[in-house]
Amino acid sequence: MRCELKYLLLVVAAIFVYGTASAQIKLIPREKLDSVANPRTVEGAKMQLKGGAIVSFGTISEDAGKWQRSIEWRNGGDNTLVVTRVTTSCSCLQAVAQKGAVKAGGGSKIELTYLPKGHPGKVEQRVFVYTNLSATKPSAIITLRGEVTPSADHSADYAHRRGVLLLRRDTITLSGDKPQTERIACLNNGSRALRLEADMLSSRGLTLRTEPAILASGEEGDLVISYKPEEDKKPLWLKLYIKGLELPLRSREITVLIEKNENKN
Repeated sequence: MRCELKYLLLVVAAIFVYGTASAQIKLIPREKLDSVANPRTVEGAKMQLKGGAIVSFGTISEDAGKWQRSIEWRNGGDNTLVVTRVTTSCSCLQAVAQKGAVKAGGGSKIELTYLPKGHPGKVEQRVFVYTNLSATKPSAIITLRGEVTPSADHSADYAHRRGVLLLRRDTITLSGDKPQTERIACLNNGSRALRLEADMLSSRGLTLRTEPAILASGEEGDLVISYKPEEDKKPLWLKLYIKGLELPLRSREITVLIEKNENKN
């Protein structure tokens, strides 16, 4: 009897927890989601945009800096319009409206600024202009379209720096029981060409070359690191120092880790 009572209490508790969790999950209707993403404009606002509601900046580069355009609009209705706020669909797009009341037949401007850096590809962003006619529905929607070509500056792709030499990584791992070669992608971020090799103070058995053999200014390539282990020595790690960089010894170091051999024969 006591076991049956305990089981009944567990069932009731489970139903209560499930019911509480279910009550906390609120389904948002599709119509409400659409109204947020694609709000309808105020009927009869008659905020007339010169050149239309679609603005194109064509094709620009990530490196082009900010793109700006002044959008003129006219009050084609009978009511005085006051822009109360302007929002955009992306932080990369900024919009500022001129302040002041615009009477029927009058006009004003909205300044657009688009920041292409970090946004390569097709662009379609929107500006929502709200006025005194409604706090929830915009009086006008401006759509900005265009295409951003990728930046020619790839330095952000390289997380490690050895002076003007940028590297994707600064540590490699080798097995240590046979000759091996490993590559590290690199970029010469300096103004002069680089010819690099292993410094004589590097651990024995390590050699270094680059592909291409000379890295021109702004050129990408590979550090090609080769290792020929000594038969009677199995170090845990090695140090490779790059010759050809105007840096102190420790600032031009690459760490080479040696994998542990788990076989015990």
